[in-house]
Amino acid sequence: MAPEDGGIAANANGGSGAAPHPNWRVVDVHKSEERSACSPFCHPLPDESPAGAAATAAPWSRSACQAALDLHERMRMCTDPFIAPILKSTLHDIEMSYRLYGPFCMVGSYNGGKDAVVIFHLMRAVHAHHCSEMQKADDGFMIPRPRVIYFQHSDEFPEILSLLDETVEKIDVDMLAFKEGVSFGEGLKYLVERNIAPRKEGLSFHRPDSESPLPPPHPLAFILGTRKDDPNAGSQGVYAPSSHYMPPFLRVNPILDWTYGQVWHFLRLFELPYCSLYDDGYTSLGNVKDTLPCPALKKSGEKDEYWPAYMLRDWDLERAGRIDKKKEKDKQGTQRGTGQSKPKGAEGDVSKASEVTMSQTSSTVSLPPDQTESTKVTASMSKVWNAVDEIVAANNKETSPIASAQFSSIGQPTVGLIVIGDELLKGMTPDANILAAAKALRFNNISLSRVSIIPDDGQTIVDEILRFRKEVDVIITSGGVGPTHDDVTIKSVAEALCLGMEMHCEMAELLLEKMGSNDTGEEDSDINTKDRRTSLIRQMSEAQRKMSTLPTSSVLQYLTEDADSEEWPVLQCENLFVLPGVPAYFENNINRLAAYLQGASSHLSQPDSVDKSEKEEDIGLNVDPYETKKQLTRPQRSDTYRILLSLEEETIVSALNASVAAHPHVSFGSYPIVDDPECKTIITLEGRFYNGGYAKSSQRLLRKLMPNRTGAGSSNKAEGNNQIQSLFFSKEEMDRNVASALEDLKTSLPEEGIVCIDSCDDLLLAK
Repeated sequence: MAPEDGGIAANANGGSGAAPHPNWRVVDVHKSEERSACSPFCHPLPDESPAGAAATAAPWSRSACQAALDLHERMRMCTDPFIAPILKSTLHDIEMSYRLYGPFCMVGSYNGGKDAVVIFHLMRAVHAHHCSEMQKADDGFMIPRPRVIYFQHSDEFPEILSLLDETVEKIDVDMLAFKEGVSFGEGLKYLVERNIAPRKEGLSFHRPDSESPLPPPHPLAFILGTRKDDPNAGSQGVYAPSSHYMPPFLRVNPILDWTYGQVWHFLRLFELPYCSLYDDGYTSLGNVKDTLPCPALKKSGEKDEYWPAYMLRDWDLERAGRIDKKKEKDKQGTQRGTGQSKPKGAEGDVSKASEVTMSQTSSTVSLPPDQTESTKVTASMSKVWNAVDEIVAANNKETSPIASAQFSSIGQPTVGLIVIGDELLKGMTPDANILAAAKALRFNNISLSRVSIIPDDGQTIVDEILRFRKEVDVIITSGGVGPTHDDVTIKSVAEALCLGMEMHCEMAELLLEKMGSNDTGEEDSDINTKDRRTSLIRQMSEAQRKMSTLPTSSVLQYLTEDADSEEWPVLQCENLFVLPGVPAYFENNINRLAAYLQGASSHLSQPDSVDKSEKEEDIGLNVDPYETKKQLTRPQRSDTYRILLSLEEETIVSALNASVAAHPHVSFGSYPIVDDPECKTIITLEGRFYNGGYAKSSQRLLRKLMPNRTGAGSSNKAEGNNQIQSLFFSKEEMDRNVASALEDLKTSLPEEGIVCIDSCDDLLLAK
């Protein structure tokens, strides 16, 4: 460590001996001068320096600058559909900050976490591009090093320090590390008050002993890795002024709208270095005392092994490995108050720490003492449903790195459809499968909430599946299934779900039965699985071998009860179903699958047997949490009406809006017609279906009634079920609602404008 100078010391690990200006310097604001004559990022010069300069900004090495320029060009030219749009927007946001503040007044926060790593590389890329353009306009401009800060603390992970040491020196940035004990506010105040930017050539001529007054500090902008899901994000935008109790500066949050998946996609796409802890299952890094590997990434088996962070599929569990400090403090206080001693080996014992349950590592929200009674009920129910998720996750942990997806509705699942095919995107053939899926699912009162059409590209399919897993309960894919080179759906499904690929003996035998074999005539009987697979491989063609290689744990779902049926089964992988893309085959399969989903919503998310543990008894969940779903049968569809009007759509807006407001349980649709001489607008009316039925109230109210189902005895359970069922309209009740809405709307429209009213279920007009 070099001698301290104005509160700043050079770090030997930062290359102070190898370079004239060290990359890494430690700042102790408690020992600093009242005010320096130059920015803390500038390096003091001896008195005999040329032209009497007092300090200089360190020039950026040519190799580091060129590498950053190359990275910027790669980012600018990126066409990856998952990251390219938001990446271009992010680069623009940072470039605008540089344009307003300049390179001497832009500071990045670099603490080694994944978000900070993203910011670090985005910043250096934009820094290189912006400064190079400035140098082209003025060859006297010196390109300075990018500037970053870090706050030291004793409980830092060694792996984080290793990453910081390596990247700060390799990329040649100026790092100011605030000494342990310096608060965040103190560090920022120190920088803001002393930010006297140097001249364009990097030199500063202000000396502490000068009689002339120092100029006012230049405004500073800090580039942060805040994302909207972070606990401290609040209502910040991309550009956010500092809070009133902080020194004045601008917060720049360029990745505010990035998702967890996009962060990892970016780092891996551009092959950027990150902390090795993320490969060991950590998904959010605090310090050694409050951070564990993410429980959702634990591999099956007895060994304490975890999947890498980028394989987390439920991005909402990003912070599941963070121990809640308040809860841990309360727990320790309770132990002290009751005289309980700390468990043996708990101090610093990672194996003990890893036993923290999901409830201990989940984010919690503390309610104020003056909360209302209704808020207390909601908070109580939140605990109940969090516990349900834990129990289900525990029972499903052996099947995959993550627990099976839970349905978002009390009744039927929401469905997303991924249609795969270059031929659709190229306009070579019209799509028919989306229409078939929409009709089949709607007939079974299942919500098709998202549709995507993507090319036959493996990584694109993986990314889309990951996105859908956050949005819907069940995923259906169409296309990309077969023996040719562009049939990549199956392999992509395995990758997205973290599953291996293996020969599926049942599928192999089915293919041989349906398509014939290349068998040599040898008979195989009473053979084990390995020999059975060898025998099947010998009999199959290359195409059959590819089509029988499926993700591990795949299930062939036969969706008909007819044992003699010639129908092919549907491939199911967890909550994902793979269907062929040929329209005739797809329509047949989706009709059967929709009916299956309507009756099997509980089966998809519930393990074969739920072990009733003491934990369930403690919180009152000594009943099957899925029983409600099984007992709430699908109501028949309500009556549907269609009004054909000779009126233009814009002339009926007021009447339609009034009817919509007056009948909240009825779904209205309005569709302009442009190619019919008589009919100009079609209005449709039907019962509004949500929360698994024609619900009278919200899903939150449904869940409030759950405590009535958790008491002892079947009578309480029956009472709870009856209360929940009472929150749904019967078909007859909903039909009356729809008829009332129809009559209301009809009386508010000009009689001469109504062509006819019928009960057709589509928008097609008879010719």
